[in-house]
Amino acid sequence: MSEPHPELMGDDGDDEARGPVYGERRRRVIRVTVLVAIGAMLLPIVLSIFGTAQSAAQRACAVYAAQFDSDAAGGRVTFELFARGGPGWQCFSVTANGGETLIAVLGLLPGAPRPIGPDERDV
Repeated sequence: MSEPHPELMGDDGDDEARGPVYGERRRRVIRVTVLVAIGAMLLPIVLSIFGTAQSAAQRACAVYAAQFDSDAAGGRVTFELFARGGPGWQCFSVTANGGETLIAVLGLLPGAPRPIGPDERDV
């Protein structure tokens, strides 16, 4: 009674050696579905990191603009892939007439600005 039914057995009787047979179309659909699912899981993480880095860069740039350029009306940050210091956030001081000067390269994930001494401040 413990013998499997002969019709359920393969030609050689070895069912463990054979796996499921999928067509090429089904494999392609499964691969695309998996890639879309991975992308859907990673996109919120990437957007969250980008938003956090942008707000940290804006705060750090405001501090740098106030400390390094006394004539600055404010600061502006941009993310550049091919900048002089490598990819990352660039901090510009903006003057009242609209001129911009690069004052800091903040990197990919900017942190708190470092304190500066009185001799480093633009007077």
